[in-house]
Formats: sequence, C-alpha cells, structure tokens
Amino acid sequence: MEVQRAPHYPLHGRVQLALPSHSVLSGHTLDISVSELCILLDDQIPLGVVYSIRFELLLKGEIHVVTALARSTYGVFANSGGFRVGLAFKDEDPKRAELIKSLAGKKPMVNATH
Repeated sequence: MEVQRAPHYPLHGRVQLALPSHSVLSGHTLDISVSELCILLDDQIPLGVVYSIRFELLLKGEIHVVTALARSTYGVFANSGGFRVGLAFKDEDPKRAELIKSLAGKKPMVNATH
C-alpha cells in the first residue's frame, strides 16, 4: 500500500537554523508542505535533532516570516553544492498551515524526491 504524501510546493527564500550551540546557519528554502520543509545549507547538520528555524514565505507579493521548531529527518549532498536537509515541523500551527495551503495556487511538485 502506497502512503499518500502531502503536496509539496516550491519555496525560494531565506532560512535560518539555530544550532544547539546557539550559532545560526543561513541557507535557502527549496520546497514546503504542511508538515515539512526542505532547505539547502552549506554545512551538514546532525539528524534527529530539533532546531529552531525561521524562514520566508512569499505570498501574493508579501513576505511572511515564519518561525517553528522542526526535527531534521534527512540530509543529502546536493548536486549544486551544499546539503539538502529535510525538516519535519514539530508543532501544528494553524497560521503556518493556512499560509502553506495558500500556496495551493502554485503547481505542486510532482514526484518530488527527497
């Protein structure tokens, strides 16, 4: 039986990830769903750790800054350099979910591989 994944939408903006040491890594968002975010970082980070993240979501010409707690679920080397990192949101935030659902006007990514 195939598990249905939530639609992922392209998302291109800045992201900051706070490490447990309180230093901050900067990167870029790649795609998003209601439950997870994929980002590109220069450095690899440990998996299974909960991070505080802050990212931009551009919607109808307005930039929304979103903060959340998210657990790193995967990290792979990106062909273009850096590391693709998957982050699963730890909490359910109705406002964040509504913003993400508003991206439904954008075409979802088909067969997005992570």
